[in-house]
Amino acid sequence: MASATASAGPADAEHLREQGPEWCEPWRRCGVKRFKMCAFAFVALAISFPAFGAGTIEEVSFYSDALGMDKSFQIYLPEGYETSGISYPVVYYIHGMTSDYLGHQNFTDAVEDMISRGLIQPFILVKPDAQCMSLADAGFDEPIHTSMTNSELNGDFEDYFVEDLVSWIDANYRTIADRDHRFAAGHSQGGYSVVGAAFRHPDLFSAVGAHASPLSYEPLAQLAPVMVLQDYPEGPPYDYQPDRGFVSKIVFAYAASFTPNLSNPPWFIDFPFDEYAQPDPEVWPRFIAHSNTRWATEFKASGAELDIFFEVGTQEQLGADYLSLYFAAVLDALELPYTFRWFDGDHYSHVGIRAPTQLTFFMPMPATLELTPRVLTGKHWWPLVEASIELPGDLDVADIDTTTLAITQINGEDLD
Repeated sequence: MASATASAGPADAEHLREQGPEWCEPWRRCGVKRFKMCAFAFVALAISFPAFGAGTIEEVSFYSDALGMDKSFQIYLPEGYETSGISYPVVYYIHGMTSDYLGHQNFTDAVEDMISRGLIQPFILVKPDAQCMSLADAGFDEPIHTSMTNSELNGDFEDYFVEDLVSWIDANYRTIADRDHRFAAGHSQGGYSVVGAAFRHPDLFSAVGAHASPLSYEPLAQLAPVMVLQDYPEGPPYDYQPDRGFVSKIVFAYAASFTPNLSNPPWFIDFPFDEYAQPDPEVWPRFIAHSNTRWATEFKASGAELDIFFEVGTQEQLGADYLSLYFAAVLDALELPYTFRWFDGDHYSHVGIRAPTQLTFFMPMPATLELTPRVLTGKHWWPLVEASIELPGDLDVADIDTTTLAITQINGEDLD
């Protein structure tokens, strides 16, 4: 009997844009979904994985040549790592602006839950540290997000991530050390960081996912005058200080990463907006050069390939929805394929809830289907055939978009 392997991944972007935010429904109970296939056979699709128990979480430090100092990260190792002897895929997950590498425990919990229930294959999760204290000497006592970029003020955080950390993980853990089994994901500014890194280093990552992230910065020229009023209700002219509020901290963190100036005390940055919250014509071009719009354009010209997934909430309150939609328009114009989804939530509340969506984009659920009759000939292809899908655990088959199903192997041989 012929057998084939299929994969069920997230829905395509065009389908989701047509449906809009209302597409998202909570997962419900297990069931069977029936759909039509163009082949003369009844296809039964059964998905099964072995059950796994609890994995282990470790906090590890290593020396980064790029930064000239020890840096820490958190790593999740799946159940059985110590004794299995096998190698694993790796997901690098970068935290958002107000979190750190020990945060987003709900994302780690979602990883553990999905692996333990057999919904995805076991993998290693690495959560790097993207924070630094570059403004400490100027009196600001909170860490800022580095956006994982090289900066003369922050340090070479991009090199720390893509050169030092990735190579150190591959050398010290049993990873499948190739781009096809290495993925990157992130929340908020961490999502910006991983998308940019994946565009600039397509040899390292095969897929990238961003949750509630500012993916292109061009719309900030229009958003900034409104956003700064949260921190400066007295109105212009503005005297920008990093401790005036959340928006100020964000922009100072951006500037430390994108427009540092070691000759401009006390903050050693060039602020991208003038005293009226308009783009500074001397600074803005340097700032906007770090938008993922630029990296996407250069990536397209390189001819490389990357699977791109990003999503944003219908109740987004920090502008990531506008920036994500702008980014989607950029990818459309470049004819770069991607998957975009809305979810019913805000900037912070759904990091753990939505984690399975990102994870199944990286590692689609494999399934084996059997075809009857054993041999399909030309005369068998015209009638439509009904197939059944049964998902493991409590996943709801109603959430499957059948347009994402693909036969990828026949009798163990890969198909194009």
